[in-house]
Amino acid sequence: MSSHRDRPIALSLFALLFSVYLLTFSGVYHSSDEMSMLAVTDSLARRGAWDIELLRWMGEQQGSFGPDGYLYSRKGIGMTLAALPHYWLALQSQSLGNVQVAMLTNGLATALTGALVYLLLRRLHYNSTVSILAALAFGLGTMAWPYARYLFSESLAGLGLMLSFYFLVRFRDEQDRASLLWAGAGLGIALLARLNNAIVAPFLGLLLLVYLYRQHGQNWKRWIGPVVLYGLLVLLALAIVGWYNWLRFGSALTTGYLPEERFATPFFEGLYGLTLSPGKGFFWYSPILFVALVAWPAFLRRHRAEALLAAAVVVGNMAFYAPWYLWWAGHAWGPRFLVTMLPFAALSLAPALEAASRRRGLALALGALALLSAAVQLLGVAVDFNLYLEDIHAELGLYHPATLFTLTYSPLLRQIAYLRPENWDIAWARGGTLDWIGLLTGLGLVLVSGLALWGAWRKQSRGWLAGGLLVLLVAGAIVSLLRYAPGGDVPQAAYALASMERTGEAVALTEPLWTESFQNAYDGRLWVWGVPSIEDVATEHDAIWSAGQGDPDPATARFQVGEMRLDYFTAPERPFDASRLPVALSAERVRLDDAAELLAVQTGDDRVAPGETLSLALYWRALAPMDTSYTVFVQVIEKGGGKVAQTDRLPCGGGCPTTTWRAGELIGERYDLPVDVDAAPGQYEIICGMYDLASGENLPWLDAQGDPLGSYLVVGTVDVQ
Repeated sequence: MSSHRDRPIALSLFALLFSVYLLTFSGVYHSSDEMSMLAVTDSLARRGAWDIELLRWMGEQQGSFGPDGYLYSRKGIGMTLAALPHYWLALQSQSLGNVQVAMLTNGLATALTGALVYLLLRRLHYNSTVSILAALAFGLGTMAWPYARYLFSESLAGLGLMLSFYFLVRFRDEQDRASLLWAGAGLGIALLARLNNAIVAPFLGLLLLVYLYRQHGQNWKRWIGPVVLYGLLVLLALAIVGWYNWLRFGSALTTGYLPEERFATPFFEGLYGLTLSPGKGFFWYSPILFVALVAWPAFLRRHRAEALLAAAVVVGNMAFYAPWYLWWAGHAWGPRFLVTMLPFAALSLAPALEAASRRRGLALALGALALLSAAVQLLGVAVDFNLYLEDIHAELGLYHPATLFTLTYSPLLRQIAYLRPENWDIAWARGGTLDWIGLLTGLGLVLVSGLALWGAWRKQSRGWLAGGLLVLLVAGAIVSLLRYAPGGDVPQAAYALASMERTGEAVALTEPLWTESFQNAYDGRLWVWGVPSIEDVATEHDAIWSAGQGDPDPATARFQVGEMRLDYFTAPERPFDASRLPVALSAERVRLDDAAELLAVQTGDDRVAPGETLSLALYWRALAPMDTSYTVFVQVIEKGGGKVAQTDRLPCGGGCPTTTWRAGELIGERYDLPVDVDAAPGQYEIICGMYDLASGENLPWLDAQGDPLGSYLVVGTVDVQ
């Protein structure tokens, strides 16, 4: 029976599991499935819409077109809604990556599932030690760990089903109405995450009927109230699914799945593939569950109804996916579709753990298998599974049968070859460079949570520590996310766009490979279309921003941020207002001859170390067409004239030469100047100008009255320290 002592243990278990997941956090997409679900979240958080036009370049790979012509995800609504609070909070801060914060969703869901495994086993009268070990085996010894880092819907569905199971058992013990509502809510969550979980709904309903029969016998009238309470939120979830289908595809019964997505695999071929095949066999990816299979008869003898329910969920999922045309789930680590049933499979570990407490040899064997299982999960956590898949698909072709059924091509063996620092798929080690603060923060959270679990198990914890542990988890997660905040050209362009946009405009994101980076950093509220050019934006807007490598058509304003360019297109009678620039306009008006006016200068730090890079941005307004292609120069010089940093290039890196500038057009560009490693400490001037590369002649600087200022202009100072 569960007791008040179990709450601090369950909370500490949740904290420990989530801390491990945060320590091994990746924070990036691994599949187009994730992109599809989070694209809905993106539209909903920014605009209150449901489309995935952000991914229009994908076509019908992950979405289907609705009657209104917009692209919609075929995935369930559950994951979209679960990630929405995290995504919305991230949108409020430029320092947090939107995708990165949303990627914590399944870490929270899986840690909660582990806590429920513990609480359920306690209600089944297993001692706290056995229950803790079974929960840890689920959370760290099965595919639940790698999938806690992704945004697939199976983890959330598993949480929902386990929530329903736990509260049905609690209803058995306490006969309270709240338990029935929670149990119905759990099944509702699972249905919202993946509608195919309807296949196990009858088994959960049957378990409720068994409990009602035990309590009330054949007094059928006493059954009605509990059944209605349990079914209330389940029916609400089904209604939401139908409404979501109607919203996207015009019919409550239309899910958007394509005709080729069907049950087309011979059943036993798929069943073997899911369970024992070298490439996708369930037991090879979670070896500890071999023990669960062997121990299930003992679990059945003690808990007949509960053991049959757990088996029904496991077998039901296998039987459902075995004939599916893509039973291996495409780009994934192991048999992804079976992640939902992992907590149910882990329950029957409890009798084996009990027996191991009395038999030393069994304990050693079980411990060795647990370590092997954890090592397999680390293999899936440390390196992105896509590295292997991309190489093997290039060698054999997409989803070649050998990758599924031939031992020498098994990802479990091939993945080892990718265990190199430059391939690490962990946020604090991405690219082989360690972020020690991120690493130490994660390790500290694991240590503190582990000590809290030890104290709760030893009955030495205090009630106030529970709240403190949660605060510590939140603080640690924020510190980690701040360390992994978006950086680079695309995020900086996204920040600039968000600061300049106006209601009624839209964005054409023309580079598909920059989708994740842009989505992660962009905190604006405009409709983002993932299309090749502005001509492919399907609705009318007041103005359109083109975000990519540069649009060849004449634009009202152009901003170059490293590799990414923002082009602003609007009607000729509505020029770009310079007051929208992300920097204050210069107090004094200066210009280069009669060609261009320097509107603003945006500098970064006012101090820089030798060998570091100084960044600044220049914003120009063209005054007249130019026949000469001028080169922009920016230099850091001593007052005596010696240079310690310099860059010379055509505007927009050559993408918008001055010969293309039209009168009134705005051009902004960021310049990165590496400072000489042997630069002496002191204060330096930052100067800029333009010159004709062919003749070497500089354009003269003039003040507002037209008086000459020289061949260069001092636009700021910087301290080299």
